[in-house]
Amino acid sequence: MGTTMSYTNNPYYKDGGYYEGYDQRRDENWSHDYNKYGQEDTPDSYGKSTRWQTGSQEELETGQASFMRSHRAMVAQQDDGYYDEQNSSYYGDIPPAFRDRAFSQTPETVNRSSRNSILNEQLDYNNATPFMQRLHEPYPAWTSDGDIPLTKEEIEQIFVDLTDKASRMTPNQSLLSLHADYIGGDNANYKKWYFAAFRGLDRGTGSSKSKKAKAKKAGKKPTTQNEVQDDTSIEDDDDSLETAESRWKSRMNHLSQYDRTRQLALYLLCWGEANQVRFMPEALCFIYKCAEDYLNSAAYDRQVERAEDYSYLNNVITPLYQYCRDQGYEILDGVYVRREKDHHQIIGYDDCNQLFWYPEGIERIILEDKTRLIDLPSAERYINLKGVNWKKCFFKTYRETRSWSHLLTNFNRIWVIHICMFWFYTAHNAPTLLVHNYEQQVNQQPPASAQLSIVALGGGLAALIQILATLAEWTFVPRRWPGAENLTVRLVVLIVVLIINIAPSVYIFMPASNDAAYQTKQESKIAHILGVVQFLIAIGTYIWFSIMPLRGLFGNFFIKAHKHTASKSFTASFPALDPNDRVVSFGLWLTVFGAKFGESYVYLTLSIRDPIRYLSIMDVSTCLGDSIIGNVLCKRQPTILLILMIVTDLVFFFLDTYLWKHCLDTMAKHILTTP
Repeated sequence: MGTTMSYTNNPYYKDGGYYEGYDQRRDENWSHDYNKYGQEDTPDSYGKSTRWQTGSQEELETGQASFMRSHRAMVAQQDDGYYDEQNSSYYGDIPPAFRDRAFSQTPETVNRSSRNSILNEQLDYNNATPFMQRLHEPYPAWTSDGDIPLTKEEIEQIFVDLTDKASRMTPNQSLLSLHADYIGGDNANYKKWYFAAFRGLDRGTGSSKSKKAKAKKAGKKPTTQNEVQDDTSIEDDDDSLETAESRWKSRMNHLSQYDRTRQLALYLLCWGEANQVRFMPEALCFIYKCAEDYLNSAAYDRQVERAEDYSYLNNVITPLYQYCRDQGYEILDGVYVRREKDHHQIIGYDDCNQLFWYPEGIERIILEDKTRLIDLPSAERYINLKGVNWKKCFFKTYRETRSWSHLLTNFNRIWVIHICMFWFYTAHNAPTLLVHNYEQQVNQQPPASAQLSIVALGGGLAALIQILATLAEWTFVPRRWPGAENLTVRLVVLIVVLIINIAPSVYIFMPASNDAAYQTKQESKIAHILGVVQFLIAIGTYIWFSIMPLRGLFGNFFIKAHKHTASKSFTASFPALDPNDRVVSFGLWLTVFGAKFGESYVYLTLSIRDPIRYLSIMDVSTCLGDSIIGNVLCKRQPTILLILMIVTDLVFFFLDTYLWKHCLDTMAKHILTTP
């Protein structure tokens, strides 16, 4: 892998391909060896080697001659025995013919052509030593050619075949696919960002601030019917995602190959010099958009002076980098040290990146003079990025507090699926708890309305879990973040759902004047109808809350369109399954939960029916208790034991879901993959 090849045998050097600039890398290695072993090893030797590398031909030849003199001295020392043990293996394998000719050259005769001729004529590259490989290879390897399974050229060709699209398709298709991957395709992150955050702000393809909106802001009204119709059509175009998609595809299809190449090159250049901004992909999309608008503007065409070196790095990237750095580090005694701040107090990469997810976030970007960047003409935004006051733009978009309440918000459906179903099963198998003055020999059964109502309270339990999850989310997501959902509306709706689920139980279990009146009320037709309706509502509530996430509980009625687009693009961008895979997925999960609920009912919940029956009527009032606390606990031992048994059953109710999922998943994979 470390074998060398001459200029005459290197096809890439002739074609100006991968090895273009080979001389520069080789001279860099020579200068490195010169600094290490030569006689000019001074504190400013690095600067000398740099000038040698980038200097004139005369300076190059002088430096190379000095290198030869240093190595002649080292060879002489080796002959005297100084390097016999330390460096004999390092220099001893140099071909004698090359050593004699190379180290016998004088400074006046050493030049690039003679050195190349020496290398080409005298050095056997198939048996090159590690020393010679390291001298002339930009990436040397400490091994010999006979020990490698593949040559460097073979490995390079494999990577070229793997990475170069042109090796698998025509050059035209290669360019189209690359442009689609980075810029214009459905899976391109830039396109997702554009439609989610910038489409309504882009005046080039239709601004969300239509003529009607501008007139309304100025206190004017359309004066003619034609203006009203024009405004309506503009709003329809702006608000229609299908129209914007069609317009985007049409524009991408009509791009010339030159424009595609320029856009692709600009995006890769922005990414290549982005440093830590690469961790903020949507911020990079915004920077690219500003740069592209400037590149396509008349201001760029009128530009006469050449841009300063590193202007993009200094004016655009460095301010963002410094802001992120200062969030976590501060200068103490002249060095950067970590700030004594927890991560929930630091505005990190995610917080900065999420500013660019929504139009409201981009509108927060202001200059030092408090002018909004988005209010400037599109051609002027890029050159004004250096004047952005980033400290006034970014804020925390999520509070990473260490709290158990995260379990409520992030796993709310797990709790709903298991706890509510466990309530359904356990309430159904605990009828003795609903009968007043239950007698074991008589074995009275509660009225149907009471049994249906107590089971249906599982729907209210599901609504309660969702309410707690919403309250916890309120503490995590700041309301000022544009992506924050209107939790007030969701909370009110959830409270209404909770009331609907528990209201019939209030009527059915409301105490009466005596036991006879209480029994009569529960056996009435109204109570029975209420129990049935409540049970059906509870089942529907349970199913809906089990399959829908918090953000999608009530559809998109309370979410603005662009917020839904951003959420779908950046946090819920899952590939769509084809019909067959979707059926298999549904079937797998239905089988998992069907097997789990069936097994759990028979072996967990049904088995606790009799313990509930016996422990609920057990009389231990005659127990003596303890000498310290008396009979406070022993009189309640049946109740304590019953609670412990139910909690243990609930834990087991959670555990076997994981077991059934893996068992059936393994079986499904085996069935689908077996020919």
